[in-house]
Amino acid sequence: MSSLIRSSSLTGFSALVASLGGQPEQLLRQAGIPPEAVGDPDEYIPYRSLVAVLDLAARRYDCPDFGLRLSTHQGLDILGPVGVIGRHAASVRDALDGIARFLYQYSPAIEIAIEPGGSMAEYHFRIRPRVRRSLIDLAQIGELSMGTTLQIFRMLIAPDFSPLSVSFLHRPLAPTATYEEYFGCPLAGEQDRWGFRFSADVLDRPVEGSDPAVRRLANEYLSGAVGGLGSNGLPAEVRIVVKRALPTRRFGLEDVAESFAQHPRTLQRQLAAHGTTFQEIVDDVRRELADRYLRTTKMPLAQLADVLGYSEQSSFSRSCRRWFGSSPQAHRTAAA
Repeated sequence: MSSLIRSSSLTGFSALVASLGGQPEQLLRQAGIPPEAVGDPDEYIPYRSLVAVLDLAARRYDCPDFGLRLSTHQGLDILGPVGVIGRHAASVRDALDGIARFLYQYSPAIEIAIEPGGSMAEYHFRIRPRVRRSLIDLAQIGELSMGTTLQIFRMLIAPDFSPLSVSFLHRPLAPTATYEEYFGCPLAGEQDRWGFRFSADVLDRPVEGSDPAVRRLANEYLSGAVGGLGSNGLPAEVRIVVKRALPTRRFGLEDVAESFAQHPRTLQRQLAAHGTTFQEIVDDVRRELADRYLRTTKMPLAQLADVLGYSEQSSFSRSCRRWFGSSPQAHRTAAA
């Protein structure tokens, strides 16, 4: 499995494809993305699928700057609760630090960093190595990410903000003038990283309209203080991955660890720190789904066992006796 990213990363995709005369749902399905997921702010999609659908659209509609165009539809809002941290920070520096800290909740596949250096500062974006190795063409996702970053900086600093220079890891696909007009500065392609340089003094600017109370609540939510995605967030994220992977039979520890760009032992240690194990999460997800399907559907037991990732119906039956104290059919009958 590849790592995940919130489906809000495709905000504006359907409108852009339609404007090019295409059919967005067809492209999404071809890349393995359920079209209904794009409109659900709580849904996650495989990062690899996002990369694939951007490249597919750019090639099919002869639109080399597709990723850059898509970024004009995006900004802080695509980050969900992480964006709230940025929007209500005391300063631009605090906003970027908060986004960097919690960005894994938007996608564990990526990370950002701000490196001050005297009068200049540098922003860097990267795809984590374990994820990057599984990807073929990074140009469109790189341009989408850099373009969206510019939109976020403009929301935090000023609508007319432009960096001093921009660097791309890849060779730009559209004419250089296209990028220099968009970013408002010179572009250097085929560098050792994606990023841009800007004046460091903007980091101390206050964020207009920020509310300390809202930021505090968002920080508590993301830190898990009120049941968010911090202290018990990793188990919740693992549950999401396991639930979607059960029917594919690719829900083993190594598969799920890869989706978080982590080593399996690292994931096990982090889950242990949250007071649970990978095996307990898988068992709990199966129990929850089995109870729901047995109560609310007439799905044949053999098919249900397959949906839950069991290779044999007998294994499913043994689990039901352990969970519910009865066979699957007896549990269904009692619920009816």
